[in-house]
Amino acid sequence: MLEVKNLTRKFDDKIAVNNISFQVKPGVVTGLLGPNGAGKTTTMRLITGFLQASSGDVIYNGKSTLEENIELKKKLGYLPESAPLYPEMKIDEYLQYMASIRGIATGEQKARIDEMVQLCELEAKMQSLIGHLSKGYKQRVALAGTLIHDPELIILDEPTSGLDPNQISHIRGLIKKLGKEKILILSTHILQEVEDICDEVIIIHNGQIVANSSVKGLHSGYKMLVSTNAETKAMESIFSQGIFQGVETHDTLGEGFYSYLVNMSEYKPEAVFESMRNSSFKVREIKVHKKSLETIFSELTK
Repeated sequence: MLEVKNLTRKFDDKIAVNNISFQVKPGVVTGLLGPNGAGKTTTMRLITGFLQASSGDVIYNGKSTLEENIELKKKLGYLPESAPLYPEMKIDEYLQYMASIRGIATGEQKARIDEMVQLCELEAKMQSLIGHLSKGYKQRVALAGTLIHDPELIILDEPTSGLDPNQISHIRGLIKKLGKEKILILSTHILQEVEDICDEVIIIHNGQIVANSSVKGLHSGYKMLVSTNAETKAMESIFSQGIFQGVETHDTLGEGFYSYLVNMSEYKPEAVFESMRNSSFKVREIKVHKKSLETIFSELTK
C-alpha cells in the first residue's frame, strides 16, 4: 500500500501542497484530478521523490520513502506529462538503454523489450529516430520505458496526451489491466478517461484534497430519481425513515405525474424500489441520479 501522510510542500511563501493525506491500494486505479495549478504534479513529484517534502511523509509497504527513497524508485514507474526521451536515439536503442539502467539482467532484456514493443504497439517504428516520431508515438515509447522493469507502483501524468482515438482506447485498456495488479495513480484532465478507467478519485484544489471517493460514490451522492403520480407530502411520508433523508421535487411531468430526488444515507437503490412497490402509487421510472463528473468537478473546484 502507498500512504501519503500530512504531506506539505512550500515554494518560498506559496504552499503548493497543504497537509494532504490519502491511501492508494493495489488492484484499483486511482485518479488524481484538479485544475491547473492545484498541486497534482507537485504531489506526484513528492511521492516519487523528485521533490523533497517540507513536512509529512510518504509510506510504501510500511517504510518511509524519506529514509529509503532509492528502494522506492527501483519499484517505481513514473511517466511525467512531458515525456523524457532522447530524440537522437532509435526506439530499440532507447528501450535497450532503459532496460540496462533499470537493472534488468542482460539475458532477460530482449524478452522484456519485445514484450513492451508489443504492449505499446511500436513494431512499425523500431528503427525510427525518436526525434522524428509523432507526439503519439513518442508518448507510447515513453510509456514502454516507464513499464519495462515491471514496476510495482505506477504513476502516469496525462498518459494519453497526443494519441489518436484508437491509441487512446488501447492505452486505456492497458492501464485498466495494469491497475488490477499494481498500485496505479493516473492524473488526467480528460474526465471521460476517469469514467472509463478509474475506480477511486482524489480531487485536489488549491493544494488541498476536496474529494476522496469511489467514482460511483462521487457520482451518485446516494440519490434516486423517481417519476410517479404521488404528490410531495405522500413522497415525504414514504421516504421519511431509515436510510432515507428526505425528498426533493425535481420536475413536473404533466398528466398528474412528478419526478422527485430521494436522498439516502447509503447506496441502496433496491430500498427505493421496494418502498414504491409497497405504495399504492403508479411509477413510470426509477433510476440512479448521477451528476456529470464535469458538474461535480466544477462545484468542488470553484
